[in-house]
Amino acid sequence: MAAARSRGTNLFSTQGRETQPQEIARNSLQKHQQALLRLSMDELIPAGDGMPAASEVGGVDYLEHLVAENQQVTKELKRSLEDLEEISKDHFKVSFLLLSRELRVETLIAFEQSIPDSFWKLRDYVYEAYYLQPRVRQLIGYESHPTNGPGPMIQPFDESILAEVRRKPRHYREV
Repeated sequence: MAAARSRGTNLFSTQGRETQPQEIARNSLQKHQQALLRLSMDELIPAGDGMPAASEVGGVDYLEHLVAENQQVTKELKRSLEDLEEISKDHFKVSFLLLSRELRVETLIAFEQSIPDSFWKLRDYVYEAYYLQPRVRQLIGYESHPTNGPGPMIQPFDESILAEVRRKPRHYREV
């Protein structure tokens, strides 16, 4: 989430910034990389327990926009995807895209163990892409509130909770 916060701008807005065609081409994921990202993100955050998978809520689109705007993100994400593909080919002699679900999970575990920094970058970008989605935030009860700001709704403090504690004698000595 640091990438989104550090820019301080709306990720999907191009207002005030003109992107050159060469920069767009350099800062975009190829079809193979998009497919790798989609499969890996759905293994890191699969659908279940009423929650959608990462790609189902626009995670790939979010990261595509992030990549288009930030060369550092482009470099890190592409490197992570290259490392993931390399580990898949080293372990199973085929692309990550051709593996069964069980082998994709096994590959991600091997990725985390063998190149942790690269794995963590991918994982963190996937988490950012997922947990910043309005649908996900709503499903987990993490919505902005006008008086509380971002985060879960905080219930007003109930003084009656302390009534029993206040009735008890002091268990300490005044100094």
